[in-house]
Amino acid sequence: MQLQHVSKPNWLMNSWDRSEQAGLKERRLPEDVRISPAMLKDRRQQHHALIDAITQFALPLFNQLFAHSDSRLILTDNQGVIIGSWGQPKFREKLTEIALSSGACWQERLKGTNAIGTALVEAKPVTIVGDEHYIQRHRFISCSASPLFDHKGNLVGILDITSEQQKHDLSTQVLVQNMVQLVENQLLNQVPEGHFRVDLACEKSLLNSGWQGILIADESGQVVAHNQVAGQLLAKQQVVGQSLDAILQSRQSHSPLFFETKTLQAKRHRSRALSPSNDLHFGDATVEHCWQQANRVIDKDIRLLILGETGVGKNEFVKALHKNSQRKQGPLVAVNCGALPKDLIESELFGYVAGAFTGASSKGYQGKIRQADKGILFLDEIADLPLDAQSRLLHVLQDNTVLPIGSNQAVQVDTQIIAATHKDLDQLVQFGQFRQDLYYRLNGLIIELPRFAERDDKRAFIEHIHRRYAQDHQEICPHLMALLLHYTWPGNLRELDSLLKVATLMAQGEPSLSLAHVPAHLAQKLGQLSEANAAATEVKDLRSTVDESLVKTYQATQGNISQTSRLLGISRNTIYRKLKSLGMIKSAR
Repeated sequence: MQLQHVSKPNWLMNSWDRSEQAGLKERRLPEDVRISPAMLKDRRQQHHALIDAITQFALPLFNQLFAHSDSRLILTDNQGVIIGSWGQPKFREKLTEIALSSGACWQERLKGTNAIGTALVEAKPVTIVGDEHYIQRHRFISCSASPLFDHKGNLVGILDITSEQQKHDLSTQVLVQNMVQLVENQLLNQVPEGHFRVDLACEKSLLNSGWQGILIADESGQVVAHNQVAGQLLAKQQVVGQSLDAILQSRQSHSPLFFETKTLQAKRHRSRALSPSNDLHFGDATVEHCWQQANRVIDKDIRLLILGETGVGKNEFVKALHKNSQRKQGPLVAVNCGALPKDLIESELFGYVAGAFTGASSKGYQGKIRQADKGILFLDEIADLPLDAQSRLLHVLQDNTVLPIGSNQAVQVDTQIIAATHKDLDQLVQFGQFRQDLYYRLNGLIIELPRFAERDDKRAFIEHIHRRYAQDHQEICPHLMALLLHYTWPGNLRELDSLLKVATLMAQGEPSLSLAHVPAHLAQKLGQLSEANAAATEVKDLRSTVDESLVKTYQATQGNISQTSRLLGISRNTIYRKLKSLGMIKSAR
């Protein structure tokens, strides 16, 4: 078969020429060139920041648009090796027949014209539809791919959506570009603190749109990073290493740009460095607000009271606070007040001297409060503390001293005390079951962690916990994911963790996690949720996201169809038709 040159872009015809020169045969499936499982694991580790950004920002968009279609979201490194793949498990089996699977290399010289390999060669977004593939066996699919660049402008990988030919929409390229923009902006957050960020746009309304240009400059004013939109707006091949002032002055002399300048403070990095694995949240605004508030008081002489249902993550929250505080070199001592026998709780907390009571250790006991000296004492389920122990704790909070049982000599302590409970302390105070004066001492700042079912980062959190237990790049099937997203989760994160831990064990060695692998008692509850109802409660129709991205790009280029076409990697005719359907064609040029 010869590629029809009529209306075909030069880059596509050049790709076919290169494929022929590489000695590939249209009717012969190329050799399966792939790296070893050990090398694949290493490459995933090397690109963990990129993979995390994909799963947090790109995958939710893909899942909501393509969850029920034969499509896959594919990530490669800059050598064309597939290091990530998400989507329909059944469609993955079809793609495995042509070696479009994890570990395989899809460079153009090995596989002929294909979106991944050709995007690598062209270093721009491309869409390859059906018969445009050089290899005949590849023509049942259509693919849209776009290069990913790091904060220094280096090509680090390719993001691709592959679908069955008849189900592939050219607007998919817009979605891929939207994903790439989100991911690249996230990667810019990895620059050191103290740098300056400059957001650029042709219109002021686009400055915080997600489609603005972004420049990062160091303290000397030299540009050290930028995103693709900034490069397009500035019309420069080389931006990194240039003077920020010179770049902006030069650009303003042609046509004005709106811009905002921000200093990147340490707190911005701390907000995402919640723990070594960033476990607390993946974009939930409520948890982030709680985190920011808690960080403002953790190093001050202000007590913190954490409220929230059992299993919402109070322990993990306190662990992250400790690691982020000035007391991180000191101990974190956690005490579950509800788990200690009432007749032992005072000796456990306040300690005792030798011979203080029958059965006491001959060496005495320091007690949890003194163990937390120079660190943090976390009193979980504080509402279960007996009234006598509440009285003794009040003295500790007032005087910063602890009196061991059997002693008349108080010991000075320096500890930050954090309390937590799932009960209503106001009500317990009214019923006389909790001391009012202690309550006021503890609640310098009250924060309430949300139920898991109320969070807006559920999908990312589910995927994060699943990755912790899963092996061999196992996926969660769309049906199960829909059920997990709409389950009420009475046990919150603790219940989710338990479910996924057991389910992944049951699905060991299988490519997809499904409802069949979930423990029976939970599977029955999940089974009562219909997939149709789950899908009907989606927050937003993401088809509109594609249109919105095109419009924003069109506006950012001041109505330039050619530049919009280059940015999105879509033909001018397709852009024109889409703008016409959206009623914007009158301003097109």
